[in-house]
Amino acid sequence: GVYTQREHRKKGYMRALCEDTVRYMVDEGYDVSLLFGIENFYTKFGYASSLASSVCKVKTRDAEVAGAQARACTTRSIEEKDMPAVLTLYNANNAARTGSIVRAPEHFAKFHKGTWYGAPPEAVVFEDANGALLAYAVWDINAKAVKVAEVGTREDGQFPTLLAAFAEQAIAKRCEAIELHLPPDHPFGEFVQRYGAKWKITYPRYGSGMMRILNQQPLFEKIAPEMERRLALSPLAGYTGGLALSTDLGTTTLAFDGGKLAVGAVEVPAQIRLSQDKLGQLVMGYRSVRDVLNAPDVQITGDALALLNALFVKGHPYVWVADHF
Repeated sequence: GVYTQREHRKKGYMRALCEDTVRYMVDEGYDVSLLFGIENFYTKFGYASSLASSVCKVKTRDAEVAGAQARACTTRSIEEKDMPAVLTLYNANNAARTGSIVRAPEHFAKFHKGTWYGAPPEAVVFEDANGALLAYAVWDINAKAVKVAEVGTREDGQFPTLLAAFAEQAIAKRCEAIELHLPPDHPFGEFVQRYGAKWKITYPRYGSGMMRILNQQPLFEKIAPEMERRLALSPLAGYTGGLALSTDLGTTTLAFDGGKLAVGAVEVPAQIRLSQDKLGQLVMGYRSVRDVLNAPDVQITGDALALLNALFVKGHPYVWVADHF
């Protein structure tokens, strides 16, 4: 966290700190920097909003119906010995989700918060008769509301059990609805929609989850396997050709040969010119190619559109609240 005492503001201290921090991260070889920032501040240091927030609400009386499909299990608070299995399940559930933090036991020993920084959490595991982990859930300790910060399941068949458990809480607390903090395309969110749901998705303009690229070419070298995977799933499977990505950080060339990617290998005729923050938004899947190309400072030359659409797919990048910093 960063803060300037009021009497020392507007003297350039924060600018000096941020510029030095960015230089340090570049020199240390970090590829990107992500932060959760106040509005209208971090853009001057090259950061752009790259994460939306989303909340799903389902009425308690509708969620209660899921109890008919709930499976027998036991629940208890998560203990220290449970965390390796919980983290393994979390990482498996989020392996394909852009933006989500990879959790390791040495860095994630327990859940420290619920749906917000000041909300104390209740973290629970759902187990079968043999003590095997079926699912876990984290919600706010709140006597008047059911606010769920995170869920993880071994299989989709546990969804009714989770929703029924949340409904049971809501009935006991006499609250009208259950609040779920999760990305809009999350499988549990899609399951809940069959019972009737209302989503609120917020796309910040200049704040909240923000990102900037620090070292552009190493970034694309590391995500090359994902670029190849996306191309293979697109109409351009087996494509040979390339694209130059030109930003204020330099030019990075993506050269494909039969669907295999080499980064920075050869010159190619197709090019897109844009700022690094917009390229970062494309990498995260926060903005679509069409939306970015509509910006007045973005230029495209050659036959680049089809390849851009194959590589940069708009989605729902998400960092779970437990990992917010």
